[in-house]
Order: sequence, then structure tokens, then C-alpha cells
Amino acid sequence: MNHKKKKILLGFCLIAGLLLQFTGICLGSGQLRIISGICIGAGAMLFSVSVNKLYRVSYEKEFPGEVRKEQIELSDERNVQIRNLAKAKTSDISRWVVIGLAWANFLVRGSLWTTFILIGIFALIYILEWHYAEKYRREM
Repeated sequence: MNHKKKKILLGFCLIAGLLLQFTGICLGSGQLRIISGICIGAGAMLFSVSVNKLYRVSYEKEFPGEVRKEQIELSDERNVQIRNLAKAKTSDISRWVVIGLAWANFLVRGSLWTTFILIGIFALIYILEWHYAEKYRREM
């Protein structure tokens, strides 16, 4: 898609985000409070993503050499390895944060379903890690 079509599409998304936020504000009271919150959140997300993408499209048009350099750096083997190590460390940390939250919820006598959900997420992380380790081991 060329730059002009991207800008037009992102302009529509920008306007749609503002309209969603306005709709959410107008629905703000009474029975439609949940829908109001959803509209405000979705509109804010759509608006901010559209502004970011519009900036990126104009940056790509203005500095094509810099964009090519960024793509080369992103696909560089060393940088890919660094990002993968960072993801692995983040996964290790987040796994223990989830189980820590489950323990904290249990110790303060929080709702039991929240504790079970957190333990389920903890188990799911291990299952997914095992699955992908086996998958990549077979591929290599």
C-alpha cells in the first residue's frame, strides 16, 4: 500500500477513534456504563495507534535510508539473538511474578478463583515453553 492510501486509511481510523471516545463520553451514565468504558478505551487506543502510524509513515517517506538501516539492524543475527535472550529472561521473571501474585492472593485470603487462574497461567507458561522447546528441537 502506498503512502497516500495509508495516510487516508489512518486518517479514517483517527476520526473513528475520536468518534468512539465521544460516544463513550455521551453514554457515560446509567445502564450503559460498561459500554461507555469500552468505547472510551477502544477509541483512545485507535486514536493513539493511528497517530503513531501516521508519524511512522511520514518518517518512512522523509528518511528512506534510515528505514533501510533499521531493517538491516533488526534482521542482524546478533541483534536477533540479543532480543531472544531478553525475551527469555522476561519470560522467566514474569513466570515467577505470576506465581508470586497467586501466593500473595492466597495468603491475604483473596478469592479462590483468582488464585486458581494465576496458577493456571503459571502452568500454561510451562506447558507452552515445553511445547515450543520440543518443536524447535525437532526442527533443528
